[in-house]
Order: sequence, then C-alpha cells, then structure tokens
Amino acid sequence: MSKTDISQRLARLMREHGVSQSGLSRGCCVPQPTINRILNEKTKEPRRESVIRIAGFFNVTPESLYQESNEVREESDAVARVYDQFKSLRPNQQKKVLGWVMKDLESD
Repeated sequence: MSKTDISQRLARLMREHGVSQSGLSRGCCVPQPTINRILNEKTKEPRRESVIRIAGFFNVTPESLYQESNEVREESDAVARVYDQFKSLRPNQQKKVLGWVMKDLESD
C-alpha cells in the first residue's frame, strides 16, 4: 500500500458524505489530529483501531480503505455474479446450495 492510498480514499469519503475532520472525529471517536495526519500523509500506517472506527463511520470495510478501487469493484462484481446465479436456481436447488455452504462453514 502506498501511503497515499488511505489518505486519498478517506478524503474522497469525507467529500462524498460532506463530513469535516472535526465531524468525522466526533462521529467515530478518532482524534481530529489523527485524521489530519492521515489526510496529510504524515501517518503512513494508521492504527488498526482507528481504521476500523473510521470505516465503521462510513459503513465500509476497513480493507476498502486500503484496496484499490478496482479491487473493491472486482470483489463486488464477483459477489453480484454469484448472487445472480443463486437467484436463478429453483427453490429446491437454492436450499441444497445453502445446505452445502452451511455444512462447509460448520466444518471450519
């Protein structure tokens, strides 16, 4: 991850949601100076706890703050394709697939 990745993504999210540094700080309980250091690229690797709180405020995954936009889009596209395929199954087939998934999850 280049150090600008998280700062650019955070700046974009703040712009899209119309949130100031102080507003984000109040909303996610991360100190405003920490947010400022992330945005100004003075903090190269923010603490995981801060990233989790910031991501939670914007209702995104912490990983999405680090991933390239096209990586996130590719993952979303893959999930959408699986969902579309699942929806095209007959109800008895859906039940069978969910049974396999649940069985696999229980074995982990």
